[in-house]
Amino acid sequence: MYKKSRMGGGMIPTQTSKITVHNLLTTPANRSQRRLAFLIGAIVCFISLLSVPLARIKLSELQAYQPAILSTVICFEFITAYVLYSQFRINRTPSVIVLAAGYLFSGGMNLMYVLTFPGTVTSSGLFHAGMQTAPWIYLFWHAGFPVAIFLYMLLEYKWKDVQLSPQMARYVSSLALLAVVRIIGASTLLATYFHDRLPIILRNGNLPPLFTYGIGLPIVAISLIALVVFYRMSRGSTVTAAWLCVALLASLLDVTIVLCGGSRFSVGWYVAKWNTFVCANAVLLGMIYEFTRMYISMTELYRKVTESENQYKVLFCESQQAEHQIAKQNEIIRQMLESSQEAIVMCDVDGTVVFSNRRLEQLFEQPLANGQKLAEYCVNMHAAHGTLAEIIESYFNGQLEPFRERISTVTSDGKTSYYECYVSPLSVEIDGTLHGHLFGFYNRTDEVRMAYYDELTGLPNRRFLGERLKQVLERAKETHTLFSVFFMDLDGFKQVNDTLGHEMGDRLLQEIAGVLQGCVGSDGICARWAGDEFIVLVENMESKEKLIEIADTIIQGIQTLREIDGMEVQVTTSIGVAIYPKDGVEGKTLLQHADQAMYEAKLRGKNNWCISGSI
Repeated sequence: MYKKSRMGGGMIPTQTSKITVHNLLTTPANRSQRRLAFLIGAIVCFISLLSVPLARIKLSELQAYQPAILSTVICFEFITAYVLYSQFRINRTPSVIVLAAGYLFSGGMNLMYVLTFPGTVTSSGLFHAGMQTAPWIYLFWHAGFPVAIFLYMLLEYKWKDVQLSPQMARYVSSLALLAVVRIIGASTLLATYFHDRLPIILRNGNLPPLFTYGIGLPIVAISLIALVVFYRMSRGSTVTAAWLCVALLASLLDVTIVLCGGSRFSVGWYVAKWNTFVCANAVLLGMIYEFTRMYISMTELYRKVTESENQYKVLFCESQQAEHQIAKQNEIIRQMLESSQEAIVMCDVDGTVVFSNRRLEQLFEQPLANGQKLAEYCVNMHAAHGTLAEIIESYFNGQLEPFRERISTVTSDGKTSYYECYVSPLSVEIDGTLHGHLFGFYNRTDEVRMAYYDELTGLPNRRFLGERLKQVLERAKETHTLFSVFFMDLDGFKQVNDTLGHEMGDRLLQEIAGVLQGCVGSDGICARWAGDEFIVLVENMESKEKLIEIADTIIQGIQTLREIDGMEVQVTTSIGVAIYPKDGVEGKTLLQHADQAMYEAKLRGKNNWCISGSI
């Protein structure tokens, strides 16, 4: 991502990155590194101050000393400039290229100083150098270094977080190189071809007041201010900053000793060249030391990565074997689930289906797709109260605990089938994390019909009615609703049995069952109580008039039954009605009152109904 940043009054394309780029300039210095830099600085300062009283003492002339020292200094400064430039290529911060340019300038001016110094290359120096050329290049050299540090601090303060775009970084690098080459060229040209026009700053090996007070002291002052400001700004917190303080100190002491009278081959002169050497290699050695540490750390990291890779390969092979084993186990489980006599459905925590076996479609005659809501699939499945869909929704809403419910559904051929539905939460035993829910459906049709339905008529039997009556009573007590019980007995059934036989009596009971279901419909439940006695349970009693209407419909329906299998039959029915809670709050009491009302209907002439309480 690129953005525009104001630099120098213009708009400079910069790049922002969420990843922090670490380099040698931003590497924090630890306590031992700062102590070492302080120790080197203290040694340089101690030797320099110790040499001040002895600065003018002449020593043996070692002609090779200056070329050897300065050639090393030139190499160090150029290498430092290249290392700093490489760091600039990493973070593309404007201040870093200025610091690299400062060392490039220092190395270049040092090279010009050596080439123009009398007696080093030629007797008078190259480039038409005169006696004043080398001293002036020396001043330009030592004045330019603190100026570069000031410019570095300014850019670091204003644009520390600015990161140039790659294209802009290349442009700035070229511009900095061109500027340094031009400054070095202009300074050398001024000190060589125009040396006769420049003020004399060295006469017979001695420094005139112009050098000491007009040029030397200002350079010392600038260097001292740069050192103080840079230290206060950086506190030597990074490796580069700590050693840059040492370089500034060495450069400052270099000029200071020269001002104290360090003429050629004197104690001060030799010490000054030593300080120049320290100034050139301090930052480089610090960065090389840190780079070595980083390399060692990277090597150790690489070793650990290699070991981790080998361990990963071993674990990967083991995991592949484990996955293969798990896949085999999953396939076995899938086959077991598919071959199960139970219909099995797995849902996630929200009730969305993630698996269902084929048995489900066989039982309920329609497929269940993954991603479908189980509650939507169970809309037409009926429980004791409401639908299974409502129960499932209540369960997933947290309103119901895990349940086991008996349900029923009508098949495509119009028959009613019965199932048992249960749910089990799927959770991890260690932390109890819930991963889903397992639903099972087991076909209980044959069992239910044998236990709860009359084999002859197919109507619910006494056991079914007893349990259903108990459920209706509990609900009525909670909701304060009314319901009623019809107790029915057939008039003339014994005569049909005696005259036409028991087989015809059974056929008559079957026909009566069909008539009852047709007359009552969805208003209630019809059950065979015993022999020719039937019960009708009207769960939702709308009004007394509605009960009378149902009783009249039953009486008329049975009365119209005249012929069965070509044989003439004649039966009627007497009905007794009990109403909850007027006639009792227990099932047994309600049935007793309905039975008594039924006998009252018989006393009134049969083929009639009677409501308990109106006797």
